[in-house]
Amino acid sequence: MLAIVLRFLAELNPHLTEKWYSITIFPLVRAVLDYSFILLPFPAFYLILLLLLYMGYRSIQSYGKIKIRRKKLMFLPRVLINFFGWIIFLFLILWGYNYYRIPLYQHLSLNPEPLPIELLLEEMEATQESLLSIRRGLQADSSAIAKVPEFSLQNSLIRQEMKDLLNSWGHSWRGKPLVKQFYPVGSLRKLGIFGIYFPFTGEAYLDPSLHPLEKSFTMAHELAHGFGITNEGEANFMAWLVCSESKHPYIQYAATMKLFRYQLNGLYKVNEDNYSNFVGKIPKAIKRDIKEIQTSNSAIKPFSLELSRRSNDLYLKSQGVREGVNSYAQLPMLAHAWKTKNRQAAKAN
Repeated sequence: MLAIVLRFLAELNPHLTEKWYSITIFPLVRAVLDYSFILLPFPAFYLILLLLLYMGYRSIQSYGKIKIRRKKLMFLPRVLINFFGWIIFLFLILWGYNYYRIPLYQHLSLNPEPLPIELLLEEMEATQESLLSIRRGLQADSSAIAKVPEFSLQNSLIRQEMKDLLNSWGHSWRGKPLVKQFYPVGSLRKLGIFGIYFPFTGEAYLDPSLHPLEKSFTMAHELAHGFGITNEGEANFMAWLVCSESKHPYIQYAATMKLFRYQLNGLYKVNEDNYSNFVGKIPKAIKRDIKEIQTSNSAIKPFSLELSRRSNDLYLKSQGVREGVNSYAQLPMLAHAWKTKNRQAAKAN
């Protein structure tokens, strides 16, 4: 109950939340997790799942004894309340209070606004040019990109580049969050998600079946969560910014491709005719990569995409994210606001 009360107070006082939790307590939490669960060569979720299954088995075994069944059943509601109380308490203490810190876009003095269609088309042309330029350095022809960096290399490289950028901003950068591949293959996608940050172990998981380009960006997105960036739109922005400026051209391409696809979705929503005209002029190599990603994404169908979307939307709104799942689509606005700020700074100098 105290943790829930603090949750509402934290939402009312983002500056205090930033100071006392995100900058002071959360780095300590990260340190404990980084030198315990993170060190395991497999997802620590498996251990927690085994523990819960064992506890459930022992409870069922205990309740099965007729002599004490009635007595124990009287305490069942209290046991359940205690269990979910611990879940809520640990979620908030280990990560959840970051939802109520100062938003990243405010920290960076960005002013994201919906893009008029003319400006959106202009941004898309620029993104497409960047895609072509990066791809030519990766692959001479329009065939599939052959050289994909190792998962572990991307993990360490993106994490270090993200740490360096966050440190330069004076934002929360301490810690060694890690993304691990979650097996069985396809299990996360069956739940309607590509990746997830698990605050109880301090590590993130992604589905091994993802297309390599999706895997690179999803990894960066989940690492942003590991550094305390909770808003999905801001995690997307952080992933794009770090990866688009990465030392590795493949990671640059993955981030630029993700931005381009969000821009395409945004254009489709505002004007289908302009969307059709633009898509018809996309270069063959870029169009091929997009088609390959779409084919990969549709290969594994979730149990219920609508249920997954609604539950995620409800979860995000319960944490104070008013846009819910629509927050993911804020990337084009945040990317444009960042570019505008940099252009203005360059002119001032």
